[in-house]
Amino acid sequence: MSDRGTVTQAVSATSGPEAPETKQARGLLSSPFFRLLAINWLIGAFAAVLVLSGLLWLDTGGLRSLILNSPEPWLPILVLLFGLMVTLCSAAMGAAVMALPSDEDNGRGKGLRPRSSTDEVSGLGLVPVPVPARARSAGTGDR
Repeated sequence: MSDRGTVTQAVSATSGPEAPETKQARGLLSSPFFRLLAINWLIGAFAAVLVLSGLLWLDTGGLRSLILNSPEPWLPILVLLFGLMVTLCSAAMGAAVMALPSDEDNGRGKGLRPRSSTDEVSGLGLVPVPVPARARSAGTGDR
């Protein structure tokens, strides 16, 4: 009878509160910023696989032929995929972060700002400056 009580306690202990690692994973997935980065990482990874597939399918610059004639063709494919993933995942995630609204945007986001008729630099209006131009003579050879 004591064995049965021990088993019941063990079952209730495992079916009770979740492990801290599971709570942290769910907390991380419930974070909107992390989800934004994860989704855009997946978009970048898909784009990297798509670009690599296109390069190999079209045999751009004889790349497919070189890779297939290699003694270990998986190695250059892996290196190309890694480089494309770093580049395109970073670009996708960076574009998503830059498109987030800032405090000054009043929730507009997208990095758009209304253009005024005179853009200002350091509080001063931009003023066109006339620049004199000279005609070149045909025989001097100046470039």
